Amino acid sequence: MATEILGHTVGATANELAIHSMEVMDKFSNGEAYNETIWIERGRFAVRQTMEGMFELGRALIIIKEHTPHGRFAEIAEKEFGLGRRESQRLMNATIRFIDPKMKQVQPKLMTLGKSKLLELLVEDDDTLLELAEGGEVNGNTFDDVDRMTVKELRVALRESRETAEAKDKVIADKNKKVDELAEKLSKKQTGVNEPKPVDVGIELTMQLGSLEVGIRSQISRLREMFEQMAAHGEAHGFDHRAKMVGTLNQIILDCEQLRESYGLPTEAPTDNVPEWLGGGETGEGDESGND
Repeated sequence: MATEILGHTVGATANELAIHSMEVMDKFSNGEAYNETIWIERGRFAVRQTMEGMFELGRALIIIKEHTPHGRFAEIAEKEFGLGRRESQRLMNATIRFIDPKMKQVQPKLMTLGKSKLLELLVEDDDTLLELAEGGEVNGNTFDDVDRMTVKELRVALRESRETAEAKDKVIADKNKKVDELAEKLSKKQTGVNEPKPVDVGIELTMQLGSLEVGIRSQISRLREMFEQMAAHGEAHGFDHRAKMVGTLNQIILDCEQLRESYGLPTEAPTDNVPEWLGGGETGEGDESGND
């Protein structure tokens, strides 16, 4: 992130406030003196403009915020510009992001997407946005893909991408935890310390498989949401996504069939070969005799 705004300092001396004002005006206003009336009017003017006006408004908000107490700034933003706290912060964040020289270079191209899409994209880091503008992808979507999307489609795609990444991270973290636990158990077994019982290892492995199954099925269920978006996009914009959708399903099915074949697994789960440790009963010795 390029620049951090310090905020209005409560209890600062007049000299400190003057120095702070000069620093803010040098950075955002080419060194001119601050005048609240002027910057409110510039903010009003910016509200009426298009994409260029978004950054001018963000600049006006930053400068006004840096010169006014917290309550006064919120009052100005809402009364003069019709902006709530969240909208004001998003505009200021966007302005700050594009102060960075690298981001400034790609700003014109990203601005062609429109204000709403650009604000949605700001959840991504600078490197991702630079890559998108220079021909790369953001969460599997090219610049042209983003351009064809509606704002709602883009918002959903970005949200689902974050959720998928978080789910993957959780699955990996859980898997690593289980691997570490098994490694510790194996290490103890090799050293002869607290060797786990076969029944405990069997239960542990079954629980791990169950947890892995839940994670995989959760990811597969997300395909329905993705397919619905692709179908809606195709219907609205004349795209045919069926080849990709069918290919995805076929690949998943093929992977599952190859896994089944690798271990010679039947299509129906056996019901007459349940391990003792799954039966819940205890194995006794000398049961056949019943009595001594």
